[in-house]
Amino acid sequence: MTATEITQIGENAVDDEKILVLFGQTITPDLLDVSIVQKALNEDPIALKKGGQLIFGDQTYQVNSVGPLANQNLNEIGHATIFFQKEVGAVPNAIYVTPEKLPALEVGMKIIFQ
Repeated sequence: MTATEITQIGENAVDDEKILVLFGQTITPDLLDVSIVQKALNEDPIALKKGGQLIFGDQTYQVNSVGPLANQNLNEIGHATIFFQKEVGAVPNAIYVTPEKLPALEVGMKIIFQ
């Protein structure tokens, strides 16, 4: 189990698209507005796979698909794109989860990858 904490929520990071973009602390300024910034709380590597869980605070999501670059990018730069919808194609950095409802997010909330 790996945990991160939300440190910043971009002004346009949550909208009707049912997509969240995660980035780590090395995010570039031009992406801040559309991203959820997170920091690692432990050094355990993220190793999400189909059938795993992604937990935002007390909101649990089932992992249905993990793109081939998602875990690597999460571990290196804290980046992945989370789709709260059915898989629509092979996106290398995507994580598809259900239910198809965005979590209620707040700064300080923990994200658990298991």
